[in-house]
Amino acid sequence: MPRFSYEEADNYGSQNFEGKINYFQLRKDGEKAYIHLLGNDMNDFPGYAVHQITVGQSKAGKDVHRYVNCLREAGAPVTECPFCAEGKHNPELSKVYAKLFIPVYNCDTDEVQIWERGKKFFRTLASYCSHNPNVSEIVTEVERQGAVGDTATTYGLYPTDEKDDFKMENISEDIPEILGDVVLDKSFDEMDYYVKHNEFEGDKSNSDSGVTRRDSGEATSRRTPTRRRSVEDEY
Repeated sequence: MPRFSYEEADNYGSQNFEGKINYFQLRKDGEKAYIHLLGNDMNDFPGYAVHQITVGQSKAGKDVHRYVNCLREAGAPVTECPFCAEGKHNPELSKVYAKLFIPVYNCDTDEVQIWERGKKFFRTLASYCSHNPNVSEIVTEVERQGAVGDTATTYGLYPTDEKDDFKMENISEDIPEILGDVVLDKSFDEMDYYVKHNEFEGDKSNSDSGVTRRDSGEATSRRTPTRRRSVEDEY
């Protein structure tokens, strides 16, 4: 089972898409961007228990990684997932990551992107959604708080007073499906084949990541919101 709810988050973690998947990123301490969350409550932002594999190399010679769904329920025997069962022989493959893949509309670049976060971000996102009804219609300021490589880096979410008449149903481009597009959706037999052959049988996606990582800083600077309220201000 690759998905889990906010309440189940503590139990996890110790390419069929026709277009490119753009990832939302802020790389520098204090860097900001303006987005719409493509969902309105935590039911729209489930967590995913995933494994990570290397599927090839980029043109720059760096390893390209993809996530694969984990088949095992929290607490279930490792034999329910071929990747989990490889703990003694391949600890890296057996490692389970608890991830959020949040669809966002980046106001700065005018495109749909996926924001990858760890399970610690669940609390921040849940608090923000609970204090901001119809959050998808709010222009949200995101600010990175932490330097590159700082494992204590956090992200602030701040509602602005900007009005742009945004509606999710008016988005002209497809929103990637998390399971199948962002996270490879593989069966037990397919994963077992990978364990034995270090590749998926007849799967061309091993050599095509289908992923583009784009910094919001590539966009031109945009107007400053008239007002910002932090999540903590709501308490």
